[in-house]
Amino acid sequence: MDKRDKTLIIIAIVICVIISCLSPFIASGDPDGLEKSAEDAGVSEDKAIVVIQPPFPDYTFEPLESLGEVSVLIIGAILTLLCGWGIAEIVKRRS
Repeated sequence: MDKRDKTLIIIAIVICVIISCLSPFIASGDPDGLEKSAEDAGVSEDKAIVVIQPPFPDYTFEPLESLGEVSVLIIGAILTLLCGWGIAEIVKRRS
């Protein structure tokens, strides 16, 4: 990996962290997503079957309030980047 690639990776990580820091404050308080579709279809949360309990439900860590939302998003972004890097290393070694 040359210096240009490393610089690009570092810039991408910084952009991910910046987006993670800003998203709780600029995101809509009433998003149109899966929960909204379930509400429109009349499916209540009581009928939902939880297969795996999420570690951070609703993308937040309750004791830290807004800071908890930011920290959970940063952790998620970094874990996603690490998973992508790990998969790339596995594919690179196989070929």
